[in-house]
Amino acid sequence: MTKAYDERTRQIAVGTGVLLAIMLVVCGVLIGWRYLPGLLGEWIGFMVGVMTTPFLLEASFVILGLTVVVAINVWRQRHAGDELVYLEQVEGAENLPERARWALYRDAPLAGEVPSLQTQAEGALAIGDYESAAECLAAMPEEVLKRPDILALRLEMARATGKRELAEKLETELRALEIGNR
Repeated sequence: MTKAYDERTRQIAVGTGVLLAIMLVVCGVLIGWRYLPGLLGEWIGFMVGVMTTPFLLEASFVILGLTVVVAINVWRQRHAGDELVYLEQVEGAENLPERARWALYRDAPLAGEVPSLQTQAEGALAIGDYESAAECLAAMPEEVLKRPDILALRLEMARATGKRELAEKLETELRALEIGNR
């Protein structure tokens, strides 16, 4: 609520400033054109006379207002950037609600990369998706499964799924590798 209040206050202050500036310029021209010397004074006097005639007064204020609105909009676009956003949609997500299938980004999304099987397994294990973690571990080559970091991951998976015998076996293998590396 505070942000909306601050933004409204700022908008009202900007609008008031614009109206005061227009008022000062118009009143200054209406009062001060007589004091301008030569051709410039005569030309401004003629323009003031034309602008203050019926129908032209209203038209001149419409044109002046339109000019101010366009100028403020151009300034805002340069200040805030264009309104172009990138839309990313999730494909093949039938079980997601409609509002969760897309996302808007002001900047272009980074190029996607496929994480390694180890990263996928760690992520799946972290969120409790043991089936996906097991699939990632099963897709790894046999020599990779013997590495200490993968053994630790397999041990954590065995403990999380309640497989005590497998956890003890993996713990023994991990200790043997650690002793052998010393």
